[in-house]
Amino acid sequence: MKKEAILLGSKPGSVVALLILVKQGWTIKEVVAAPDQAPWLPMPSLYNVARRLGISTVENQSQLESSAVDLVISYMCRSRIKRNTLERGRYALNFHAGPLPEFGGWAFYNVAILEDSPEYGCTCHIMDEKFDTGPVVKVRRFGINPRSETALSLEKRSQTEMILLFREVISDYEVAGEIEAREQDPERMRYLNAEEFRKMKQIPLETTTEDADRIARAFWYPPYESAYYLLPNGTKLEVVPQIAKNDLADKLHWDNLDNLLRAVGISFDEYEGL
Repeated sequence: MKKEAILLGSKPGSVVALLILVKQGWTIKEVVAAPDQAPWLPMPSLYNVARRLGISTVENQSQLESSAVDLVISYMCRSRIKRNTLERGRYALNFHAGPLPEFGGWAFYNVAILEDSPEYGCTCHIMDEKFDTGPVVKVRRFGINPRSETALSLEKRSQTEMILLFREVISDYEVAGEIEAREQDPERMRYLNAEEFRKMKQIPLETTTEDADRIARAFWYPPYESAYYLLPNGTKLEVVPQIAKNDLADKLHWDNLDNLLRAVGISFDEYEGL
């Protein structure tokens, strides 16, 4: 008998999650996804792919009709999953882009950089009606160098690790037919809300150059607001970290060379030894 799931998600990782399920023979009863997504994110979106595959696709949870599926899966879903949705699955799983219990809520990539964490990770946990508080199924951890990471670079690594975690969890469930999870240690649990997150972006005027760059790297995630100095006149002066400027310059200059060579039909690979 085929396994069945309801998938709620956003961002490219959710598209890959959907394709993994389809490839492994799952029946996707419904997908919940926004029809529009941020213009800087690559297409196609989860909404577009699900519709192309002929999967019933709705824009919000209130429109769901399916029930009694194996898994309700939240993969980078931006909305709180409601009780009525949770109860539709034998298990309701969330894939969170941070290691729990210490990086719940908005305490994502930013805090790991601010606190010089030597490792980061991503988590699969069973959902309850709160954010990031349910029992943990599995955490996939990896080492990082917090002094060379930005929020953007750490997200790129985390999204790769999280889709690998997704494949592991789904495959384990297919074999065992059960999902084991352990309660989070309340003494290690931490949750950062949106307001606390926003306040951390302000760089104190008296801070050192090193600390200012660290805060700037922790919140470098264009096109969102960067870390900033708040000037006495109330003006916000956003800060670009040095590593981000170097990365942008490298990509821009290489793209220019590549495009010029392509315009005249020359492949850089033809020139050995350069």
